[in-house]
Amino acid sequence: MKAGIQAIIMKISEDAHRHGSERFSQVKNAIDSEIDGENAVYGEEADKQREVFRKHIEHEYARRIEYQRSRLNRELLLYQHKLTDEIFDMAVAKLRDFAGDELTALFKSEVKWMTGGYTLHLGALSEGKINDNVLREAMEETEGLHITLNPERIPNKSGFALRNDAVEFNHIFEDLIEDVKKKETAPMMKELFGNSADWMFSLTPGGAPG
Repeated sequence: MKAGIQAIIMKISEDAHRHGSERFSQVKNAIDSEIDGENAVYGEEADKQREVFRKHIEHEYARRIEYQRSRLNRELLLYQHKLTDEIFDMAVAKLRDFAGDELTALFKSEVKWMTGGYTLHLGALSEGKINDNVLREAMEETEGLHITLNPERIPNKSGFALRNDAVEFNHIFEDLIEDVKKKETAPMMKELFGNSADWMFSLTPGGAPG
C-alpha cells in the first residue's frame, strides 16, 4: 500500500515538472515572440526617425550652404563695385592733374580740324589752364575757326566742352570716364577675376568638407 502511494506521488511530481517545463517553454516563447515583435516595430520606427533626421540635416546643410553662397556673392559684388570705383576715380584724378601745357596741347589737337563758331565751356577744376592766349593761338593755327570762352565754369568738373547750336564736343573728363566706366566695367571685371570665383561658390552638400 505504501509503495503504491509513493508511486502515485512520484507520478504527480513528474507530471508537475513536465507541465511546469512545458508551461515555462510556452511562456518563454510567447515573451520572445513579443520581444521580437517589439524589436521589429522599434527598428522600423528607428529607421524612419533616422531617415527624417538625415533629410532634416541635409536640408539644413543645403540652406546654410545657399546662405553662405549668397553672402559671398554679395561680398564679391560689393568688392567689384568698390574696385571699379577706385580704378576710375584714379583715372579722373590723373586727368584732373593735367598740367596747363598738357591740357592746352589736348585742346589744340582737338580743335585743329574744326571750322565754324563755338563756345568753350571750361570745367571749374581746369580754371586758368586754357586762357584767351591759348584760344587766340588755336584760332590763328586753324583757318575758319572762332571760339568764345564762356565766362561761367562747370562746377566740380575738369576739362572742356565745345558747343554751338548744332553740335557739342564733350571733353569733360568726368563725363568721359563715366562713359568708359559704363562700357568697360563688365569686360574689365571679367579680365581681372575671370573664373577665379567659380570655386568659391561651388559648395554643395556632396562637396563639403567632412
